[in-house]
Amino acid sequence: MTSLPIFRLNDQALPANIRPLSAKAREQAAFLQDGKDQVIVRAQGKEYLIEGESLNLSALKQGPIPKATLAIEGVEYPATVVFVDNEAQGVSEYFQQAFEAAPVGWGKPSQIAGTLDELADLQGNRDGLWKNETEKSGTAGGFFSQNPLALKAREGLAAKGNLEEQVHRLAQFRLQAESKWGQAVTQLDMTSLKDGELFAVQKSLALTRMERTPAEVTEGFLPASGKVNGQTIADRELFWQRFKPVGEPSGKMVVLFPGFLQTGRNFYEQIERLNREGHDVMVMDQQWAGQTKGGKEGGVDRGYGITRDVAAMAAFAQETLNQEYAQDPERELILMGTSLGGGPGVIAALTLNQNHLLELKGPAMPQGLRAILQGPFLSPTETLNNQLFTQASKLPLANQIPLPATGLPVLTTDPLAAQKIAQGAVMEDLQARLQAMSAVTPDMDAVLKLVAEGKGPKSEIRVIHSQGDPLASAEKAKWLVETLPHAELLLLDRNDHVLEQQAEEQVYAIQSLNQLIQKQDK
Repeated sequence: MTSLPIFRLNDQALPANIRPLSAKAREQAAFLQDGKDQVIVRAQGKEYLIEGESLNLSALKQGPIPKATLAIEGVEYPATVVFVDNEAQGVSEYFQQAFEAAPVGWGKPSQIAGTLDELADLQGNRDGLWKNETEKSGTAGGFFSQNPLALKAREGLAAKGNLEEQVHRLAQFRLQAESKWGQAVTQLDMTSLKDGELFAVQKSLALTRMERTPAEVTEGFLPASGKVNGQTIADRELFWQRFKPVGEPSGKMVVLFPGFLQTGRNFYEQIERLNREGHDVMVMDQQWAGQTKGGKEGGVDRGYGITRDVAAMAAFAQETLNQEYAQDPERELILMGTSLGGGPGVIAALTLNQNHLLELKGPAMPQGLRAILQGPFLSPTETLNNQLFTQASKLPLANQIPLPATGLPVLTTDPLAAQKIAQGAVMEDLQARLQAMSAVTPDMDAVLKLVAEGKGPKSEIRVIHSQGDPLASAEKAKWLVETLPHAELLLLDRNDHVLEQQAEEQVYAIQSLNQLIQKQDK
């Protein structure tokens, strides 16, 4: 199998005497063989067939975005290269493939188009919402902007026929950002990351938006292994990111645990607020999405699987805190869990750890940690939709099929938050398996039984929950707070499950955290 390279000139025009390639000529063009014969060049939106050039393909293939210098009529032109496999198809078919199939490391076309919209917003009104740059800042779009499945379809169509140029623009942004910082956006090997090139660009965009540098926001993988309540959990490599505090460090490290169909990137706004308070922040990707390795995309192994991962991250964060804040006697690790990251995550980990039912290979989870819970999922809200999803989650085979995020059930009534959730789902190509709806129930019930027996966490816990939460039961959250000895509830008069991506609601967790800290200081 040979490869057909398509060369994109870096914003330069070819001499006027070189005529653009017609569709018919493109069909008849010979394939490049051994670096000789003919090459196709794209310049300023047009394609050209250049003959007689001699190129070293092995050299061209170096790097995530291969580069070359073409000598055409005595003039050298720097270019980037897209390689397309040759399986005896016409050149026009190769062009179609080049524009419709993303290069390795760049994810799916819809992700690329969405990331380009993120860039447009960053260079526009910077309100975090796509395609409203000519409108008033904070203007949300309609259904096709707020529903993740509809938005994915729209972005996929936007990418069609234009991937090469979109990838080039995103790669150029990252290179310019790295040049400004004087360092790479991540120290991780790109090949160790899912869609590593795309991740690097998206992180570059996020750091630019937050006015941070790669030295302030780092990442890595943590091996997680061990048993929970006697049950062995499959090993995983947990992806984490750390955000150093802005200004005077408080000596507090907060670890965030996302909910289902979320990654650490969903919490960037809340992390910014925490950093400005002086807090060091770590956030992980759960087994169902993002960069963590060892889970099924869009799925949950069981409730205890979430518990083990939360415990492992807590142990790792405590070690980091002890090393880097050794001189601060007020240093403290505080856990913050959302939805599944709060129920089978934080509450389960605190409960089982207190009862010596956690066995980690490696450092142990610290005892007595204080925690903040945002809309913790202890049991589903009793609605017809949730009953239907629960029944569907038990269907053999069908419940294991990974499906694109559909926006059901509806988790927020705020159009701005809904659009940000949809945008995140597109950028990370989030998927869901129906089995996740009921996978945590048996283990969560066992944990709640311990709580009911008076064996729940004795540490201070603050719970923030919406009265009309459509997914996680507010009644069960009330019961939890009434049962635990040192828990308090902030019940919001709202109908939302997602709190961390709504400007008005993400502040409640920060306020609760500060109240915990101030109480200790007294």
